[in-house]
Amino acid sequence: MRKRAVPELTAPEAAAQGGLYRTKAFPFVSEGAVYCFGLREYLVEPSVPRGESAISALVALEAGLVFGITTGERVHLFYFHPAFGVAYVGPLSEATATGAAVLDLGGHRILGGWWGPEGGGLFRHETAAEEAQGMEQFRGAKAPIEAIPLPDAAEGIAALAGPTVNGLAYGLTEPGGKLLEIDVHKPRVRVLARIAEAAPVLVLLPDGTLIGAFAEGQLWRKLPTQESPQALEAHAPCQKGKRYVAGVQSLIRGPDGLVYGGTSVDGYVFSFDPAGGAVANLGKPNRQSNIRALTQGRDGCLFGLVEEPEGMAHLVRLDPGRGFTDLGILSAAFPECWTAHSLGSLAVGRGGEVYIGETDAISHLFVYHPPVATG
Repeated sequence: MRKRAVPELTAPEAAAQGGLYRTKAFPFVSEGAVYCFGLREYLVEPSVPRGESAISALVALEAGLVFGITTGERVHLFYFHPAFGVAYVGPLSEATATGAAVLDLGGHRILGGWWGPEGGGLFRHETAAEEAQGMEQFRGAKAPIEAIPLPDAAEGIAALAGPTVNGLAYGLTEPGGKLLEIDVHKPRVRVLARIAEAAPVLVLLPDGTLIGAFAEGQLWRKLPTQESPQALEAHAPCQKGKRYVAGVQSLIRGPDGLVYGGTSVDGYVFSFDPAGGAVANLGKPNRQSNIRALTQGRDGCLFGLVEEPEGMAHLVRLDPGRGFTDLGILSAAFPECWTAHSLGSLAVGRGGEVYIGETDAISHLFVYHPPVATG
């Protein structure tokens, strides 16, 4: 009697060392295309020097330009033009800064601010001159950077939201957690409230409601009809036993009416329904513990940056129909060859390209073009 052959499930063939690196052990972004730009103008000075180039905030305008604020030993404003790369606008502060925020006001204007151990600042800037610049202009026209006085010189801007139809923007300060109303036309700034242990996040809903977060990852809101903010019975997710250190690092408004956030301790992405008050833990896209930034793509996907101290930042994507994808570490060979370690800011351009700001001693602006669906 013949012995019956036992079915066997074999493991995949071991790849050669080179093939293994290019496939299963390849940690870099391989979907789509990645480009890298240094923070300098070719043939033109000044450039943003080492130690002052961490791109802490980015905003993409409908005109196709992207403005960014760099922090470090000093603070600078620059912009990226898709035709000729990075151009320098000017210095914002001679003081050390840690973080920044920038907002598109519409009408060829931006509002920006920064914060640091010596305080911070707020400014507005007309962008029409930069939008009209051509490649043949080595020193194109640009409007001056207009400083807006803050109520407290010891405070700086950690987050911005808006504008409303009435031309109001809102800001949140560090280290005091003051909620500001900014009339961008006058301009004038007034303090609305103070948020104890405020997270550096702020979202404005279409109805004028402000959403933020504070101690232990708890969410708060301020209705346009009320003077005082209210703590909500809604908390960002965290691991069991870590509520006392839970926090929110990023918060954005999605086109579906939900607010999406990322936590600073466990690296969870969550959604919050302002209408019903429900919080949903959408998962943890990477082993690392900090969702440093989130943005909404033109393709309906959510893009995020995951990085913990001493870690290598990863670009991640949340597709509502397919879940999370860890896209990998950012590395580019053109026009500059560079691999990013630390990343902290995101913006999406009008063509769906994702702008990513490096936050290192020597920083670069990365542009990620997601793959185009053909099916």
